[in-house]
Amino acid sequence: MKKSLILVMSAVMVVFCAAGAWAASSQSINVNASIPTMTGGLSVTVSRVNGLGSAIFTPASSIDFGSLTWDTVNHIFLPENYYAVDIGVTDNSGTAWTITHTRTSLAGNGNNLDNKVNVSFNKQTSATVSSELQKVSYGNSQSISYTKAQLAGGWLRIYYGVGTGDPTKPDATGVTPIGLDTPAGTYNGAVTITLTP
Repeated sequence: MKKSLILVMSAVMVVFCAAGAWAASSQSINVNASIPTMTGGLSVTVSRVNGLGSAIFTPASSIDFGSLTWDTVNHIFLPENYYAVDIGVTDNSGTAWTITHTRTSLAGNGNNLDNKVNVSFNKQTSATVSSELQKVSYGNSQSISYTKAQLAGGWLRIYYGVGTGDPTKPDATGVTPIGLDTPAGTYNGAVTITLTP
């Protein structure tokens, strides 16, 4: 009996010692990561968007409405496509940057199309989700700016489209369709996107 009691006591001591050793055991492991600074990266992507059915974006190098077609029902000239320009900023430096849109007149033959084209500024949060920030005529799109804070969580997408007079998709204030009162010819202009710190 004495032998059994000694064995039991020895077993209890081993269990207590083992439990005590586990409870007091710990080790720290350092975790590190180093993120490089990215500053002032501006990306501008132009896409041609079909004007019929669901929108299909095709890469383009410029906003070229091409040769407009006469709409015999509404008696206006219309292009086949409108355009989207996506503007991204690669910057994690904490700088409070601003994107500014400027333009030259869309002019030709002593006239211009500045009040014949819609320019819609949108905050894009995914490929299909956006909120319109402002819609103006091409003529009124000079020096429009958006800050990093205004575009937080997304990027800037600008749509350019010839006025249609369609009440279900209203043109910007002051924009009218291109009719026979607009002289024939080629009209040229340019837009510039500038990133400033």
